[in-house]
Amino acid sequence: GALEPVVSGHLMEFHYGKHHRTYVNNLNKLTEQAAEALATGDTKKYMSLQKNIKFNGGGHLNHEFFWDSLAPPSNGGGVGPEAGTPLGDAINHSFGSFDSFKEHFSTHTAAVQGSGWGWLCYNDRLKHLEFHTTPNQDIVSDIDADLTPI
Repeated sequence: GALEPVVSGHLMEFHYGKHHRTYVNNLNKLTEQAAEALATGDTKKYMSLQKNIKFNGGGHLNHEFFWDSLAPPSNGGGVGPEAGTPLGDAINHSFGSFDSFKEHFSTHTAAVQGSGWGWLCYNDRLKHLEFHTTPNQDIVSDIDADLTPI
């Protein structure tokens, strides 16, 4: 409830209790199965688990990043960065304004189907902010190793 009124406490409980927990539980089962397959020399079984390990592992990592990115209004959450701050200036430089960034983010993230994500990233090589989407719980480094999600 600490994120209210910006984000519903019920929504966060559901998201954590259903989505994130499911990814963690599935990942734990799959990694146990993979370890057993390796121990018994069942390479075919081990290889067959990789797609689901990537999907559930990505779901876990992406949700961990999501939870770590949240802050209650009492701790500065729920408001955009101000112009004159490094993040505010970088968003203004890359997107024109914070409102333009929010519009871009919302429009493009809403178009992602299924278990995809929208990401504000810093491109370490090009030294600027970029927006990217990932499908299927893929992680940002699957797009480009130079991207750091913010």
